[in-house]
Amino acid sequence: MNRSKIILYALAFISLILQSCNSSIFSWEDEIKESDSLFLGIYLGMPKKDFYDLCTELNKKQLITQGPGGNTNVEHRMVEGYDSEVSMRFFPTFVDEKVFEMPVTYSYVAWAPWNRQFWAENLLDKVLLKYKETYGEDFKLIEHPIQGKVYYRIDGKRRINIFIKDEQFVQAVFTDLKVEKRLKEEFEQSQSEKNLPTN
Repeated sequence: MNRSKIILYALAFISLILQSCNSSIFSWEDEIKESDSLFLGIYLGMPKKDFYDLCTELNKKQLITQGPGGNTNVEHRMVEGYDSEVSMRFFPTFVDEKVFEMPVTYSYVAWAPWNRQFWAENLLDKVLLKYKETYGEDFKLIEHPIQGKVYYRIDGKRRINIFIKDEQFVQAVFTDLKVEKRLKEEFEQSQSEKNLPTN
């Protein structure tokens, strides 16, 4: 995902979230704390090298494998808490060589177009329940013009969005709001400079 796509994606979500939240979401304290945590030891702001080193260790422990799509897709399989085996696939977006955003997709391993019981619409509630158990109960719901129903939670600088991506996948996105805010400001500044009159 290139920088302009990151910024456009960020602007779309931030504008909707700001309608539901006040500006206090942009108040942060120290950098590394529980609200930066994602999963499997990965956290927002994690240096790229540390991420790759951790993945190597997790792979040795057979907790993750290389997912479809080569080295830009990591897969973790889960059974506990689900009615059938679930595939969790992820790979972060890095800004300044640190984890800025973590898109994650969930799907039943047994998914097929004719297996309606394994469609994403039936998986969403189970993923949301797991997220509530892990990250906190207070997920809110908004209607997004593209994604439809989006469940989100903001904790410190970490925002989590969960929604149905398509028939197969439930999508979750972890975002570092501090970096997103800076990218938004940089984008607006660059647009402003482009519109300055020239002599």
